[in-house]
Amino acid sequence: PAPGAAPPPPHPGRRSQRLAQRGPPSAGGGPGGVEMGDDDLSGAHPKWGDEDPEEKKARLEEMFMVPGEVTSRRKKKMSKEEVQQVKEEYISLEWDDIFPKKPKERLRWLYKALQGAREGRIKPAPLYDIIAHRKFIDGLKGNVATDVLNLIRGNLKLFSPKQQKQLTSDNFELFRKYAPINVLDSDEDETDAPPLPPPPEVVIEAKDKKKKHLEEEKRRREEREREEEEERQRKAAEEER
Repeated sequence: PAPGAAPPPPHPGRRSQRLAQRGPPSAGGGPGGVEMGDDDLSGAHPKWGDEDPEEKKARLEEMFMVPGEVTSRRKKKMSKEEVQQVKEEYISLEWDDIFPKKPKERLRWLYKALQGAREGRIKPAPLYDIIAHRKFIDGLKGNVATDVLNLIRGNLKLFSPKQQKQLTSDNFELFRKYAPINVLDSDEDETDAPPLPPPPEVVIEAKDKKKKHLEEEKRRREEREREEEEERQRKAAEEER
């Protein structure tokens, strides 16, 4: 341009067009007096539709992320069946819970505890400490005592060799009183005695099943008696005719 002539107008780019639409900038350059460079208006983000999907996803997640946000999760409400199952699977190893039980209840507890030990739900060590205690076998007599011993003998593999030896020796009162006896000839040594026969399988019916079974039997008996009574009344009515 000639000396003294006005400079040519700027190229009508995007920035120039926007400034022309908005009018002259306020003091300080941009809105609020903040300087705004070319990168603030163009080039900061790719054009709509040209952004990589993964980058867009990351940008949106960052935009909508609330600092320190805590999400609460409601506890799933358990059904009656689930609550009952939890109760049935629970096995107490507290001495104060077990020793005061009646003999039949201790037998039922032992059956359940040995099953839990086989399944790996409880450890054999505290279980051994309970059944080897004199208070656990206190008051056990007759069939209940025999069933307790048979349960222990049938699950000896759960315990260590030392514990097995203790549970199958005369030091264990239950074994001394209720274990099968091998009859030896007078010239035979005790060390030559044959091993004891394997214990019979002990099956303890669950309380609920037993109760339902008894209730079902009672219902059938009452129904049978009602049918017999109706039959007698029918015959009596026919005889009167």
